[in-house]
Amino acid sequence: MKTYKCFFLIVLAGVLVSCQNDSEDQYVGDWRRRAPFTFEGRSHAATFVIGNKGYVCCGTTGNKTPVRHVLEYSSPTTDVGQGSWKELKPFPGLAREQAVGFSLKVNGKDYGFMGTGWNGFTETLYKDFWKYDPDKDEWEEVAPLPGNVFPRRGAIAFSLEVGGKEYGYIGCGWAGDLVEEEIKNLYLADFYRFNPGENTVIGDQTFMGKWEVVEGYGGPKRNGAAVFVVNNIAYICTGENGSGAVSEFWAYDPNGRAGWITYPDLRHMADTNPDEDFDDDYGPLRRAFGVGYVVMVNGELRGHIVGGRSGGSNWEYNHHDDLWIQRTSFFNNGAGKTVREGMVAFSFGNGRAFVGMGKSGAYYADDMWEFIPLVDDYIYNDFQ
Repeated sequence: MKTYKCFFLIVLAGVLVSCQNDSEDQYVGDWRRRAPFTFEGRSHAATFVIGNKGYVCCGTTGNKTPVRHVLEYSSPTTDVGQGSWKELKPFPGLAREQAVGFSLKVNGKDYGFMGTGWNGFTETLYKDFWKYDPDKDEWEEVAPLPGNVFPRRGAIAFSLEVGGKEYGYIGCGWAGDLVEEEIKNLYLADFYRFNPGENTVIGDQTFMGKWEVVEGYGGPKRNGAAVFVVNNIAYICTGENGSGAVSEFWAYDPNGRAGWITYPDLRHMADTNPDEDFDDDYGPLRRAFGVGYVVMVNGELRGHIVGGRSGGSNWEYNHHDDLWIQRTSFFNNGAGKTVREGMVAFSFGNGRAFVGMGKSGAYYADDMWEFIPLVDDYIYNDFQ
């Protein structure tokens, strides 16, 4: 009898451990395959959203060779819809990767904006900016970053409303490709605001828009950071610099008294508090060249980050409690190239979000996925 009891206890203990491990690997949410990119896979493209359409501009398809392609993704109108891709006129500026994009409403009409970036083959950095008119499928060069501002790659960009008017913002990034000995490791921490209602005169040319310095960011220099906007507040996270991965978490509220928000109001994205357990699992949060997106969760928008050089882990930010919650990893934890950097992400006004493409080693992806919150992991199994 004693032998049987011991055997039963051992089996029961094994079952309990197995169940515990399974539950630890199961997170809320799932990834559902949508219309694949119908062109060559790419990474580090710039993106912006206008209405129910997302735009992918430039990027690289491998071998440090950037492209000038501009593609339009139409969001599916139903839960089972796949969405569709359409090729537009090529970008008229120089081909590039690691550029940034944002969209603005100007005089009642929505436009996309794209600028900065670099050509990895020629090691050339850019500081020009362009405006895209979706009705005409045409680009127009607008004011570049000011003359005393470094061109850059790996920056972040977003748009916010101030006083009923929309402005574009760009900051951080890397200017080390200027190669000169004294600045070849130049990470940046400066920020600028694009005012579309003013003009800039350079020589005998007049360009739409004017760049203004945004003061007060005291955070670390960072390259390959991620950003998402919730309730007109931009949350800036992750990235890397000469000291490694960045864990400081900052936010910018253009209508707040101080503008910038950081610690202790926003806690670090790392296990830095030995007296609390909220951050015990924050290790995988830090990364470079992941993407931020926003999705509707229980009737409100929540920011997320996914992808990057550290892996495909997917995290949701609760801005009420300043807490991060791990959700189902990108690609449904399935087989394949789940560890990607330089992906694209579209967040639409209806609360749906789509993520895809990017690179893993020499592999350049062409797929697109929608994150479905508040469902069981593996409910779709689209990765199989």
